[in-house]
Amino acid sequence: MYFTNREKIILELLIEYPNGVTLEELQRILNVSKRTIYREIASIEASLAKFQLQINKPRGAGYRLMGEPFQIQTLKQKVYQTTHTSFDMIQRQHALAITLLLADETITMDALAYDFEVSVGTIHADLNMIDESLEGFALKIERLKTRGIHVKGGEKERRQIVSSLLYGNINEYDFFQYLHQLTAQDLPFSDHFFINVMSPNALYLARKVIMNETKDLFDSVTDNQLQQIIIILALSIDRILKGSIIDTAIVARDIPTDIIKLSHQILGFIETILKCPVNMNERHFFALQLEGLNYKAPQNIFIESFNAEISYQIKEFIRITSQETGYDFRKDETLYEDLMAHIKAAIKRPISLVQKIDNPLLQKILDEYDLIYEGVKVARREIFADKKLSQEEMAYIVIHFASSLERYPGNRNITALVLCSSGIGTSKILESRILKYLPEINVVDVSKISQMDNIHFEHYDIILSTIFLPGFQHSYRVISPLLLDDEVREIREYMKQALLNDLPRKEAPTEAPKSAENFEDVYQTMKIANNLLQRFDVKQSNSLETLEDSLYQILLEIEGYIVTDATQVTNQVVQRYLQAPIGIPNSNIALFHSTNRWVSEPYFAIFDLDRTFPIMGMDRRSIDLQRILLMLAPEPLSTTNEMLLGKISSSIIESDLNTEIYKSGSKELIYQLLSSLLVDEIRKID
Repeated sequence: MYFTNREKIILELLIEYPNGVTLEELQRILNVSKRTIYREIASIEASLAKFQLQINKPRGAGYRLMGEPFQIQTLKQKVYQTTHTSFDMIQRQHALAITLLLADETITMDALAYDFEVSVGTIHADLNMIDESLEGFALKIERLKTRGIHVKGGEKERRQIVSSLLYGNINEYDFFQYLHQLTAQDLPFSDHFFINVMSPNALYLARKVIMNETKDLFDSVTDNQLQQIIIILALSIDRILKGSIIDTAIVARDIPTDIIKLSHQILGFIETILKCPVNMNERHFFALQLEGLNYKAPQNIFIESFNAEISYQIKEFIRITSQETGYDFRKDETLYEDLMAHIKAAIKRPISLVQKIDNPLLQKILDEYDLIYEGVKVARREIFADKKLSQEEMAYIVIHFASSLERYPGNRNITALVLCSSGIGTSKILESRILKYLPEINVVDVSKISQMDNIHFEHYDIILSTIFLPGFQHSYRVISPLLLDDEVREIREYMKQALLNDLPRKEAPTEAPKSAENFEDVYQTMKIANNLLQRFDVKQSNSLETLEDSLYQILLEIEGYIVTDATQVTNQVVQRYLQAPIGIPNSNIALFHSTNRWVSEPYFAIFDLDRTFPIMGMDRRSIDLQRILLMLAPEPLSTTNEMLLGKISSSIIESDLNTEIYKSGSKELIYQLLSSLLVDEIRKID
């Protein structure tokens, strides 16, 4: 017996929720109308008769599955064994497009009709639809008389489209559950058509390198982005092994250096394992895919890939949103880091045929936080008017601001685990709303679906999930990331029932006592911070004919105890200055900085010139420079130096008040600001 995907979801919900599923819940989960739900229920009822089961709906209650327990168990086995070899129209067209894009030779219409169990006329109609979608990607379906059909076009475009279609048709839970089954000794095939497009070996290698060989770099990447990058890597592995390589030149000039290095690291690992060469175009192509991930790379002026211009834009974006909403978001460093990661990625994401986004959910978020949304729209018009940010991207940006608004501590007494696949911003909103509206809960641990294998579920009183988890062995409750009022009531009842049943639970591991090493860390940090403050000064400097000569003269003053070679350090500082704009907009100051081997100690000081020099500001407008903020650090850059100097550099445009202090403040006033900043950083040391 075959159930459609929609019927399968409804049956899974009815099986997992014996107390009933409301019409509204079914609408929300399936994103369809009431009429569609009625039609699907009627279709399911006809099939259930063979199991001697029926669907009942008491007045004022939800749909319930009625029948003998053993019959329900039989149905459950049947539902979970149902494969995806039959599709709805959209799935069939996606599967057909993938088949043609990856085919090594022509395929006849009759063969396609047989494989997809439809008529030749249906295949013909599907091909017309697919051909229209491919037009914008320089790909075209060619129909050759007596020989069949094939797609003409480049390998790069094929992979982009296929990976997008795979991503859009594979549920995160199904994907990561299958990945966790793969081992070096056991590589079973999946019964999921779209997962099976990639070989088990390619998926195993892609998972291994992304999740195990990159030193936790992808830990902060959302499940859906992690899924996306594993898919494109696995697909690339299969294509390279088949000899279908990317031969179109991909220029790396505009790709950040750290992304290029990461791509080389990952594909170098694959090259070693497969003993198969991976050319430079393949590496640059994969770097472009990595660039669309909003993982949190370090945001520090000493990092080569640091983008001072977009850093300023994010600060301005936050300032304008704060101004429009009346909420001051400017002190939230987490918000800045999250937006920096998200927006940098958003404006770099490659075009996709499929976007796996729950639009109704995002619309609810926009409605729930309408004031923030209006502020974000104003900020976007002023700061990113020339960038393409979709409605979905705007909603995710609103989520970051909303999660900032909802952060606050509290006292609770129940432990909850939340399984969330929607991203860090959404999970933070959910976590804060749980703490706010369910004061009974003491601890909320949020985990990604991809990390389920590492979770000790017995440590938690209750388990909540933002998506349905078919076959999950523990008791849990499905909730929306917005945690609606009726869900709060349901969770409260669910908790009562769970605790009354005295579910087995072990205490989660307690935090280990802090070792003596912490004291040493604090002491060393305080020592470096104190030295920075002792060396800090605001000095007058006589300007020379050029800015470069003036910088050299300044560095000569500290040669011998901060720098060992003023000429080399000047060259380094000027080189960084020429790479990207460093002027602070609407001011007379700029932050000149460098890390190199001719610097012996971390250093920050201010030099007032007796004349101005025109330089480019971070907003790409000229400013008249009169006050130089000079920041230097030895190479290699230690973690402590990076932390302290990074705090100072980010504070310069953190607020209008800070900018004004750096712009015209006296030594005493700036010293007080620096002291406060460095003390705050020291307090954060674990």
